Amino acid sequence: MSLATESAADLTSARRLLSTEKFSLCLTDMRLPDGDGIELVKYIQTECKQMPVAMITAHGSTETAIKALKAGAFDFVSKPVDLQKLRDLINAALRLTHKKPLQGSSDAASTAPSGTSITGQSAAIKQLREQIYKLARSQAPIYISGESGCGKELAARAIHQQSARSDAPFHKIWWRANCSAT
Repeated sequence: MSLATESAADLTSARRLLSTEKFSLCLTDMRLPDGDGIELVKYIQTECKQMPVAMITAHGSTETAIKALKAGAFDFVSKPVDLQKLRDLINAALRLTHKKPLQGSSDAASTAPSGTSITGQSAAIKQLREQIYKLARSQAPIYISGESGCGKELAARAIHQQSARSDAPFHKIWWRANCSAT
């Protein structure tokens, strides 16, 4: 597969390019001459919500990775980058560009995808859909906890349905801790 690319030397140039052209994916470094990659991730989350962005840096740490993922980055990769891992990241990110958000998220279609059973129009449900949309666009592992019957599996299925892995089977892992038994 061949991809057309553009490059920007700094944060200002990247914002200018993003405001004039449409892209399927953004790869950014953490350290830019006039700012940092987290600023670009946040900009993309407000101005180009459908576009996945991955952070690639030689200055990686767990805290930086968490910060990037919380800001909305699709993935975080440390240098030197393994070319096969980069290809896999790009392929997964490009699959995301064809996903439709759940009803109620900011860029939503008029109806929810089939099989989605999170319904309602309250502010809390709309916020939940927005969180699901954001989580589905990340490669980060997700842990969902809560009381029995609160909808953890519904949320997990909705995340899977919108993720780059939605064509793969959904596997439910059920674990129950009995803390009072110790």
